[in-house]
Amino acid sequence: MSVLSVCMIVRNEEKNLPRALASVQGMADELVVVDTGSRDRTVEIAQAAGARVFHFPWVDDFSAARNAALDRATGKWIFWLDADEELLPESRRPLEQALEDNRALAFYVLRQDLEDSRNLNRYTEMWQLRLFRNLPELRFQGRCHPHFVPSEKEIAAARGLKIYLSRITIRHYGYLDEFKPAKLKRAARLLELELRERPRQLYYMIEYGRTLLQLKDPRGAKVLAQAAKELLDHCGEASPPTPMAAALLEYLLQLPNGDLPAGIDVKTLEGLSERWFPRAVPLLWVRAQRAFAAGNYAKAEKLLRRLTRLGKKKDYDRHISFDSRILGDDAWLNLGVCLVRQAKLEEARSIFRRLLKSGRKKEAKANLKAIRHLQQRYGG
Repeated sequence: MSVLSVCMIVRNEEKNLPRALASVQGMADELVVVDTGSRDRTVEIAQAAGARVFHFPWVDDFSAARNAALDRATGKWIFWLDADEELLPESRRPLEQALEDNRALAFYVLRQDLEDSRNLNRYTEMWQLRLFRNLPELRFQGRCHPHFVPSEKEIAAARGLKIYLSRITIRHYGYLDEFKPAKLKRAARLLELELRERPRQLYYMIEYGRTLLQLKDPRGAKVLAQAAKELLDHCGEASPPTPMAAALLEYLLQLPNGDLPAGIDVKTLEGLSERWFPRAVPLLWVRAQRAFAAGNYAKAEKLLRRLTRLGKKKDYDRHISFDSRILGDDAWLNLGVCLVRQAKLEEARSIFRRLLKSGRKKEAKANLKAIRHLQQRYGG
């Protein structure tokens, strides 16, 4: 039995596939590639790299295709890789170490979502379960955004094994492509089918609503309102029913008070955000924006300081993605503005001076000019 099977499902990926396959050469004991109907050179490229290629007709179900790959894998461990990703070279040793851990059922790996393919240093990171033992009970469910049923936590508990975070990192090049209308429409269709078959899944309700909103479909607001009602059933719990609840809270906190679903108020939303996701960057950001808009500059300052500390320590929640700028220059810029509103001009000046060397140079210069004007007018 081989040790590591790298598994993939592909379709028309001749552009991305060589990079993905090259990144795991020498690490994978076997490459298992399931093709769902390519019309380009994808199959030939995979075969030339030594992959075992199987054909699986597309049935509007990502989990079905993934499970077809798992069923054909012979390794003790599975490493899941998408065609528009690559394993980073510095991850080879951590991957080797993970494969030797007898205590582990699975490992989370860090996925870097590039925001600009021309700038490899601009990305956000998300934890994703990509390395796991090849066990028959670890099988995916969900037409879109597959997950394990039973969950990996249940299986780990039953087998007396653990799930760990790792230093393994993959780079994802296709993040921006995921927001193209064609992909969004496909996702919406699959999410609708998923909820029709298995209703009231909070994770999928949130994803469906968000996808519809990105398509400018007014049904998105209705779906998210229904998801908010489902969330109310979990308000007394210590942990969130799904990490995707953070995205729902972010959406709700951006609504005017009068548009919030019945039974939900801002105090409840902020309380859940603090209890469930205290290190979630998008939630701290939107809460700071809300406080600033209400004229509560002290509260906004406090939230933005937490945000900048998370940015310095890189100790933020990596279960949801976000625009990396709100953890860096934008957070510092808004903090400086909050300080100006509270007449804390010296610290504000220091922040804006640092920002003169950033992408927020224009705004920093304007704020420094405003500070000089205030000091000339009122002294100090």
